[in-house]
Amino acid sequence: MEEIVIGKIIKYNGSVYKFIRQIPLHQFVRKDGSIIPQLFNAWKEHLGSDHVLKTQSHFIFCETIPDIEWEDVPVENC
Repeated sequence: MEEIVIGKIIKYNGSVYKFIRQIPLHQFVRKDGSIIPQLFNAWKEHLGSDHVLKTQSHFIFCETIPDIEWEDVPVENC
């Protein structure tokens, strides 16, 4: 049987995200402390990330997991 590994799932502010990669903030910062947007956006696109969370030390690149739409199905007597 093939092993299936499920990556990290992050719940934040009522949304659910699939963890893709985290990268230290200092990788995106100029000497003056500002973020280099071109580098940030390049990584986001390269990783296929549609959402980024920020901690004190890292950017966490994620993919949003959409809410599941469902409806009740009536159960008939068997």
